[in-house]
Amino acid sequence: MKKVLLLLAFVSVLTSLSAQKVNETVIIYGKDQLKGFTVNITGTSASIVADALNAKLEKEFSLKGSKKKGFYVYENQPCVAFGDARYDIYFTTADVGKKNNQFAQVTLVVSTGNFNCITFSNDPRTSRNIVAFLENLTNDVEKHKATLRIAELKSQLTTLDKERQSLLKDQAKIQEKLNAGNDEIKRLSDQLDKKNEEIEKLQDSYNKSHDAAVKEQITAAVKERQTIHKSHNSTQKSLLSLNKDLQKVKTKLDANQKQIDAAEAEIKSLEHTLEQ
Repeated sequence: MKKVLLLLAFVSVLTSLSAQKVNETVIIYGKDQLKGFTVNITGTSASIVADALNAKLEKEFSLKGSKKKGFYVYENQPCVAFGDARYDIYFTTADVGKKNNQFAQVTLVVSTGNFNCITFSNDPRTSRNIVAFLENLTNDVEKHKATLRIAELKSQLTTLDKERQSLLKDQAKIQEKLNAGNDEIKRLSDQLDKKNEEIEKLQDSYNKSHDAAVKEQITAAVKERQTIHKSHNSTQKSLLSLNKDLQKVKTKLDANQKQIDAAEAEIKSLEHTLEQ
């Protein structure tokens, strides 16, 4: 009866393996054939999956590994995800499939030493733990990708903040020039008003006296007024140009702020995902 129950349990596990797309496999390690488990992770490159799996083993389980014969290897170390023993853990990843239907294939081998690989036939309990570990790998990969994305976004925020500070400096410089230009316009306008009053008084005096000296004064004053006018017009053109420059900077600042807001919102969303 116990053998029948064990057989039923084994069949049930195999069914679960198939449903979860985790399967037993054989892979070559150097000159040795090792038995292990394989799972496919869609939507992610093999290198990212490898990074995520290494991060999980090293950060969560404090394992120390190296790369040998194309495999990431963690030798003679405890890993509570699989059981209470010390294990030799080997894994490799590969991009499989065509460009539009590509996925990362992960092969994981867990041994109790001397290439005594764990399989359902020799250790069903540990095998189930290995399967559960691989079933959760997609979630681990997504969290790893979220962590990478957060780091990328924070780097972007640093760049955006530097850009913003530069734009704010440009805005301040332009505004300073505008303020100076407006002050100059006021000064020139006051000069024009005074010069117009001066010419008007001289004209009245000339109309009464027809004095040649007064006429010369009028001519000189008119020339001075023309010079002031030119300066006034030139300053106004400069102000128009500066206002255009200021508007461009403000547009860039608005775009910069939108990028900052978007990055901060995405970081907040990703951090919320990591907390779950």
